[in-house]
Amino acid sequence: MAFLKETDYEVQLRSEIASLIDTTSEKTKLKTAEDMAISQIKNYLGGRYDLSKIFVDAPADGETDTRDAWIITITIDMALYHIWSKEGGNRIPQTRSDRYADALDWLRAVQKGAATNLPVITDDNEQPVYDVRIKSKHQPENNRY
Repeated sequence: MAFLKETDYEVQLRSEIASLIDTTSEKTKLKTAEDMAISQIKNYLGGRYDLSKIFVDAPADGETDTRDAWIITITIDMALYHIWSKEGGNRIPQTRSDRYADALDWLRAVQKGAATNLPVITDDNEQPVYDVRIKSKHQPENNRY
């Protein structure tokens, strides 16, 4: 199974985009673009959020969908951007570029701790495990003479 299914694209997929992925080889490229998008998202969310709960298999017809709608949306946005980018930078529609940039902005904000409803990593007692990072703007002194 996979995280995304064809019906997930129905909200965004228009005929001009469908023409990019109408052949079997293009569908393979779409799957590769999806994998790239998921990997990109995991790189931003890993360490703080439980990726095994976020990237679950798409449900079969009639089953309850437990996937996060926003994660589905940004995964599609990023995958379609990657598909368009093979056409060349000048041919990418502005909407695709904007949606890709919005997805990256959201991921950066979440990575920095912005509020979200995504499941955090928990320990054996179901208590959140926080990634503690201590930073300082203080520059170390240089005592070289």
